[in-house]
Amino acid sequence: MKKIIVLLPIMALSTGAQADTAYGALGNFDVVNDTGQTCNGFEIEIDDARSTEIGGTYNYNHYGTPKIREDLTDPLHPKVFLTYRATAPSGTTTGFTNYAPPGTISPTQGHQCTNPSVNLGCEHFGVGIYSQTYTAVKYNWLDANGQTFPTGVVHVATPVWTQYKAPVLQQAAVIIPNPVVNQPPIVVHPAVVQFPASVIPKIPAPPVVIPPAKQFGDPSWVKVIKTTTHNSDHVPLEELVGDKDINNNPLWANGEPAEVESEWYLLQTNSGANPNKSELAAKKADDMGDGREVVTRRYEFYAYGADATFAPDAPSIDGENGEAMCDEVATAPSGSLKGMGPVTVAEAGGGEHEFDCSAVDIVGEYQGSQMGAFNAAAPFSTISDIQNGNVSEAFPQRKVLIGGDTPYATTTSGSLPNGLAIDSPTGVLSGTPEKVGAFQFNVASTDNFGSKVSRDYTLNVTGPGDVNTDFKIDSTDLNSIKARYGEVVLAEAKDPADVNGDLKINLLDYRKAASLCTKPRCAP
Repeated sequence: MKKIIVLLPIMALSTGAQADTAYGALGNFDVVNDTGQTCNGFEIEIDDARSTEIGGTYNYNHYGTPKIREDLTDPLHPKVFLTYRATAPSGTTTGFTNYAPPGTISPTQGHQCTNPSVNLGCEHFGVGIYSQTYTAVKYNWLDANGQTFPTGVVHVATPVWTQYKAPVLQQAAVIIPNPVVNQPPIVVHPAVVQFPASVIPKIPAPPVVIPPAKQFGDPSWVKVIKTTTHNSDHVPLEELVGDKDINNNPLWANGEPAEVESEWYLLQTNSGANPNKSELAAKKADDMGDGREVVTRRYEFYAYGADATFAPDAPSIDGENGEAMCDEVATAPSGSLKGMGPVTVAEAGGGEHEFDCSAVDIVGEYQGSQMGAFNAAAPFSTISDIQNGNVSEAFPQRKVLIGGDTPYATTTSGSLPNGLAIDSPTGVLSGTPEKVGAFQFNVASTDNFGSKVSRDYTLNVTGPGDVNTDFKIDSTDLNSIKARYGEVVLAEAKDPADVNGDLKINLLDYRKAASLCTKPRCAP
């Protein structure tokens, strides 16, 4: 489902120059591990997107900074994958997420998903996407081998921001550069708005697989919480979480009051049999003032509670097409979430039966929540983290700088990894690392408005000879190679002790590693 978004310049310098617009959607989400088993990773798939359109990532979980890769198998429909995994030198995973038995995680515990010191059975992930053309975002839990679980599809969806309308201005804003690094431009005179900018948020059904011979996938309930007003304060990705600010308001709300807009709407991916269940659009467009205001929303997802486990002999899901028939909630003062009245349910082998939705709490366990933000013109900023690299493995092209007005004027200082470079006018990092090491460098840039940003980075590179994967080759690695003399290794293992790649570990590997040591005399 493509977004229909028209982006137009919305800011002007006192000289009258116009800014490039940079559509930005930030999404941070809590997700409960309801797979029934411990998971060892998580993957985000973004369809019809390139790695240069990925902004910051949320990394405060049990896995850290994700690895980004592109799949260009179909050049007309590229894909980007963000893979969260933490691995040990042996290649096994060290990061994991416990299974959360039903009822152990509630929406109010969502902030605990951002705490790596506990492992309740949930995680928090997030990504900024600067694209007008991406068509779907999918999530999956991973096993210890980095493969998706058959039961690992996540019932959390990503909001779609559609029908953006640029403001009609009587007078454009007068904006000058901020001389302070990493601060937004200064608004000397606000815009005089005749008709405000606006956008309509939609939440699609979680993109689950529709079973063969069916027309509907797994159902999910969604609750939509929106802010009643908006402001132009920049929302960092790491603040789109369920925590509270100093005034006890949720951080995702960006300092604005929030209210429930829609409660208990049933979503179900389907092949067109019931379009009303395929997505939920906002009841009205969100106004964005002169176009610089940020829209934020929270979407909570819950399981469908009236499945066959409650009534195995007479389930509430259509046996022929898979549609969930209890799709209205009669919220009671007691807090029960029972359905409304009896429904007629078709049976797989023919025939039908009655199911009393009012006898069952049809809203089930909390599955996760998505905190989304939309910027029509993203502020000039830097991404927070850069993934680790591997020697001789091409780095995914990635914008270190996002938003603002291009072209940029960018400089680097310190030690950028050998083989990597940052393009000054675009801020795109690319290349192939040539050497193991922990490289520290600074990126400083000025956009076409004159706004300035700067950030320090550490980019770690591993490769052959770095046996313990500590991003250096030293005497510890040499001793590990010596201890393994005579071993034969598999090509697919890419064992770092096989430095020369002949699939045998011997003196030749020791000598090769010694020539690559990151410090004189192979000092640790």
